[in-house]
Amino acid sequence: MINIHQPVHHDRYSRIRKQFSILLSIMVLLSLASIFIVPLYWMVTGSFKYQKVTMDVPPEFFPANPTLENWQNLFFGPWPIWNWLVNSIIVSLLTVVIVLLISSLTGYSFGKKKFPGSEILFFILLSTMFLPSQVMLIPLFLLVRTFQLTNSMVGVYLAMALPMLASPFGIFLVKQYCSTIPDELIDAARIDGASEWKIYYQIMLPLLKPALAALAIFTFSNSWNNFMWQLVIAGDKLQYTLPVGVSYIARTPAYGRSVIDIGLTMAGGTFGAIFMIVFFIAFQKYFIEGVTFGAVKG
Repeated sequence: MINIHQPVHHDRYSRIRKQFSILLSIMVLLSLASIFIVPLYWMVTGSFKYQKVTMDVPPEFFPANPTLENWQNLFFGPWPIWNWLVNSIIVSLLTVVIVLLISSLTGYSFGKKKFPGSEILFFILLSTMFLPSQVMLIPLFLLVRTFQLTNSMVGVYLAMALPMLASPFGIFLVKQYCSTIPDELIDAARIDGASEWKIYYQIMLPLLKPALAALAIFTFSNSWNNFMWQLVIAGDKLQYTLPVGVSYIARTPAYGRSVIDIGLTMAGGTFGAIFMIVFFIAFQKYFIEGVTFGAVKG
């Protein structure tokens, strides 16, 4: 005898299982998100606390007596905070522009051009990703000194952007994205008489927007948060970027205090993080498209 209710029960079970899996996924994502948000929340709330309560045990998870003193000292204190902000913006944007140009050209060459030794060169390029950045400090510093880039502010900007200009990750990302673009588009353009530059500029670049947007976010974030190289290059506190400047505030007590002002340091960190968050929000659509391309096929 056939049970006519079996499909109904099966569909109901499938819906319940699907809803449970969605609920479980949301709970896991919320748990992970809270773990990553807690340090940011602690920094933001700490910027509104008085020095005497910043390290209390048990800690204040929300300022009982919020104050703007830290922000006032940050903006109107003895530190050139606006110079540091301008330096960070110029260095980060300069790095992004040059990295996108070099990575798009090189990635397109590796992805769509076949020449002798291309696979070996690409393997050697990827192998440089395993080198620690500290290994390159001395060679890069000697290169900067040879070209005398630190003699002017423009040269300092170029020197600060120098270590990230040839990005192996960026070249790899663009090369992989180029492999998803049909060769027929390029062949059709060549038949119509398009030059290599026209193919790159009018065909490849518009198609590479998601990958380049994701690369722009990665590059901007790494350049904005870069600390060691900027500290090595900057010869004066007016040349500092925000991360270096915030570190300078942390190790330079002011206003007659003999201890590090933690609230002021957190205000500086929050001020620097705002621009990174705004940049990510502005490009998050392209970022998601760039990091998930090829994940779903059909």
